Amino acid sequence: MIYIILLIFLSIPVVKYDLLAKKGGENLWFYSSLLLLILVAGLRYRVGGDTIVYMVEFTAYPKLDELRYFDFETARFNPLWYILNAACRSVSDSFTFFQFVHAIILNGTFFWFFRKYCPRFYFSAILVWFVGYWCYLSMEILREALSICMLMWATDWLLNKKYVRYYLICLLALAMHYSAVIMFFLPLAIWGFRRPNWKLQLMLLGVIVVVLIILDLPAMILGHFAFNEVLELSMDTYLEGKRNFNGIMIETIGYLPVLGTIWLRERNGIDDDEFDFTALVSCMFIFTGFSYYIGTAERFLYYLVPFFVVYFVNTLYALEYENCWRYKNISALVTVAVVFLLSFKYFQYYFRDRSDVYPNTRSYAIFVPYHTVFNPVVDSKREAYVENLRDFAIIF
Repeated sequence: MIYIILLIFLSIPVVKYDLLAKKGGENLWFYSSLLLLILVAGLRYRVGGDTIVYMVEFTAYPKLDELRYFDFETARFNPLWYILNAACRSVSDSFTFFQFVHAIILNGTFFWFFRKYCPRFYFSAILVWFVGYWCYLSMEILREALSICMLMWATDWLLNKKYVRYYLICLLALAMHYSAVIMFFLPLAIWGFRRPNWKLQLMLLGVIVVVLIILDLPAMILGHFAFNEVLELSMDTYLEGKRNFNGIMIETIGYLPVLGTIWLRERNGIDDDEFDFTALVSCMFIFTGFSYYIGTAERFLYYLVPFFVVYFVNTLYALEYENCWRYKNISALVTVAVVFLLSFKYFQYYFRDRSDVYPNTRSYAIFVPYHTVFNPVVDSKREAYVENLRDFAIIF
């Protein structure tokens, strides 16, 4: 129920300001929306799979004055995660306080990013992000979400080729989560996609899939991490899952909205003079190809989510308000297909059957029902689901 209320609340400014172009009160809606999302994320009680794991471990983490004795070398997670938790524990031993700190960083960063890089239609960007990604980033992949925030902080430096500052942020993000390694390659990817083309992407996607079938990529990657037993074990867990045919089809459908959005911009001559995320969005096909062979590689796609959301929203409104249709009939059809397939991807994620983990369970079980710290109910089904899910752990 709480999520439906949030959906309705976030939809109102979209209709008022983005669709009807009304003026006045934007700041009130913006900061009210931000505060509401922070409160819902910060006040949750044992909602989110990884949240439950981190909540259990929280009091075992060191405080700031104990960090000097902490063995970072054999620790399960990256150093910056323990430093952040130590800072929070030094203020309060309540995990709720940590949740608020995390919610402020995450939601504050995304709201700032959308307002900066999608200045005309940021309410729509917030809504798209909320529907597709907010629960997962706010309550599930807590560590990776913070690394994604760091990428957003460094976006200007990335686009303006200020690489010394950018790579310092990359190192900081890597100290939070190993998946941030992809940030080191984004400048090269941007250079490679200076003039992206949807046909080229489709061809390269096929090439990547063929190469992955021929090469034993997991074995090659694990060989490079053999120097560190903890990291090697984490990578082994992270790389072990291959997609079956259904999984490959789902990933393909999930990539089609990206391809369709690029096609719409190319065919209708849509350009963003100030912030052009085309090259970054085009990188998504690389990780889509990897996810065909390594299921958990799809998590690298989340680093590109904020760029795609801005890219997608700006494209839709450019077609609507700037009247730049060149191939109106087919472009309208592709637009409808893109919106439908993106909605399907979100629906598929939340309602995916997870009976393989716990009987009669779907993915949304880690988020529903929602309980607050004022009504600290322990949901037995979610707890059992999360406990079983840890056997399939992909935390790395």
